[in-house]
Amino acid sequence: AAAGVALLVPAVLGLLPPGTWRAARGLPSVVLLRGIAAGSFIAAESFVPLMLVTQRGLSPTLAGFSLAAGGGTWALGSWVQSRPRLEPYRDRLMSLGMLLVAGAIAAAPSVLIESVPAWTLAVAWAFGCFGMGLVISSTSVLLLQLSAPEEAGTNSAALQISDGLSNVLLLAVGGAAFVALGGGTVTHVATEVTGSHPGAFAAVFLPMAAVALIGVWVTTRLRSPRG
Repeated sequence: AAAGVALLVPAVLGLLPPGTWRAARGLPSVVLLRGIAAGSFIAAESFVPLMLVTQRGLSPTLAGFSLAAGGGTWALGSWVQSRPRLEPYRDRLMSLGMLLVAGAIAAAPSVLIESVPAWTLAVAWAFGCFGMGLVISSTSVLLLQLSAPEEAGTNSAALQISDGLSNVLLLAVGGAAFVALGGGTVTHVATEVTGSHPGAFAAVFLPMAAVALIGVWVTTRLRSPRG
């Protein structure tokens, strides 16, 4: 895995706007933010059903339903950011969105505590999905606003590369941490759920929440000093 990353990252650097990895102001930060938001949220979301099944004893169906409301709130967030009267506040909406994403991810492992109702994760995730709706759609809009017409296609491709690459890298990192702390031994057999390693889930969610918080800072760098 390490060898693959060592080969992949240098190859991709040339496909992203210069300054992306150091969050240079303007377009590079927009591209970076897309990767941070998508990677941290999707990597965390991948472990939500497994955690609910193995740690709280929910059926796979109920665990999946815990994410269902998020589809609606994601669409709502996308709709909200598209309102013309909110255009002057786009940067603030994106900051709010990343705060909601970070908060949802950080709140997820709270259901590892037996006294915390499992449904609280569904509520938290709905707010996180609303934040994703604000951020993901806004990065596409802002990228086109900051791109010259002849560069729109190249920059849009860079946005998608950032999205896909971050998903791969952060999911790989989260999965490695999960396995390293014993998460690989978690099983669900018949009606008996066994999972003696709740820390393995925390090792996924808390770092991803930290990554999302970095995204809050990146939202302060989306405009050039003149923008």
